[in-house]
Amino acid sequence: MSNQISIGNLIKQGENIFINYKKQDAIIDARLLMMHLFDEDYTWILMNRDKIVPEHIKQSYIYLVAKRTQGIPLQYITNSQEFMGLNFYVDERVLIPRQDTETLVEQIIEISKTKSLKNAVEIGIGSGCISIALAHYINNLKIVGIDICKKALEVANKNINIYNYQDRISIINSDVFNEFTLEDELLDLVISNPPYITKDETPFLMKELHCEPKIALTDDNDGLTFYEIISKDAHNYLREGGIIAFEIAFNQAKNVSKLLYENNYNDIQVIKDLSGKDRVVIATK
Repeated sequence: MSNQISIGNLIKQGENIFINYKKQDAIIDARLLMMHLFDEDYTWILMNRDKIVPEHIKQSYIYLVAKRTQGIPLQYITNSQEFMGLNFYVDERVLIPRQDTETLVEQIIEISKTKSLKNAVEIGIGSGCISIALAHYINNLKIVGIDICKKALEVANKNINIYNYQDRISIINSDVFNEFTLEDELLDLVISNPPYITKDETPFLMKELHCEPKIALTDDNDGLTFYEIISKDAHNYLREGGIIAFEIAFNQAKNVSKLLYENNYNDIQVIKDLSGKDRVVIATK
């Protein structure tokens, strides 16, 4: 890359590098990295595309483009991912929030319009995106976020502090409910997006998924381990009429519904995501 270069031309060079590496989102990634370094939106980038890039930003851009060509997810490079209209800090300690998971949150928000939801537990809080989005859109809901991974809880805590929800979301380092103690009332909601990729599927995951924490992706079994544990244990903490809600893989609706039925849950519903695939199972105690 030349000594002096404009924002627009540097983005174009980044785009060409990504195209050579057969990156599907070459144009978008090249733009987003520049937006990240300038901490500006794309409108600003367009209006300043002829501006010469400062040397330190140029070098940083070259470095980040190289990281991206190595298969590191863009979200880990920028430490940012949007979810439910909110922006979250993410890094290699947590799973990257995905649009599919918004279906889970949207269903609970819809339920909250006709049913009082005051207290909840999230199993596997990760980045905190589900709990924080629920707290943001459902007034007065208090949530306990549980995760077995202390490093993930550090990220969740960071995001909770960013949104000032320390008084509404607390976190516990625990394997499912093992360290959880019910304080006052029984729970209105237990929610989870557990590791559901099977052991057999793991070797065939996209390259970028191998950058994400394995413990958040797979149970190293049949993909149903945590649905079974949570379905059984949640019964001890949910009030009558309380809700249990899971994100699932597109092919797990039948098996997860069966587990819920066997654990005496009622009104079992399967909800599809925007692409028409089974994505959420919700039931009532």
